[in-house]
Amino acid sequence: MRDKTDQIKNAAIKVFINKGFQATTQELANEAEVAEMTLFRKFGTKEGLFKASVKSAVEQQDLLKWKEEAEIKDTEEFLRVLIDNRLNLISQNRSLVRMLLAERLMGNLPEEIDLPEMIFCSLEKAVKDHAKLNNLHIDTANWERQLSGIFLSYLCLPSDEDYYALSEEEKEHLLSDYVASFKLK
Repeated sequence: MRDKTDQIKNAAIKVFINKGFQATTQELANEAEVAEMTLFRKFGTKEGLFKASVKSAVEQQDLLKWKEEAEIKDTEEFLRVLIDNRLNLISQNRSLVRMLLAERLMGNLPEEIDLPEMIFCSLEKAVKDHAKLNNLHIDTANWERQLSGIFLSYLCLPSDEDYYALSEEEKEHLLSDYVASFKLK
């Protein structure tokens, strides 16, 4: 029983990534190789399937790292780790995050599966906690916007290669440039 549910959720996430919430239940059923009625029996509504499939994908992401990140004493290292973690998350899940961002902008994204908001909240908590723990007098809202700009640009603008696929040397060069853009003193 669990295998069929997982099969449906895995198929649904593929369809939702390509078509967003506008995907039809027939398209979802076809991709999952089940009858349309099976979708309704297991998930009630298309929205129920959307929530379940996205929630399953979102739960696989470790957004609770912000606590560990915030405790890093060196601010440059904190920024490196925070940026590296988020860029890896975004670049490994680019299609999913893009679809969720689009659905959020259209008002179709329920709070419990709002990955863009979850990413921003974890970022906000990490920056504020790091500043507090290290007695930094920084404009945390400005840092959060600057970091969000880095992540959104990586998500929305064309790039030659996904961040996660870069060599360690290429990542280090990119991270150094990003960290240098912050006012640390």
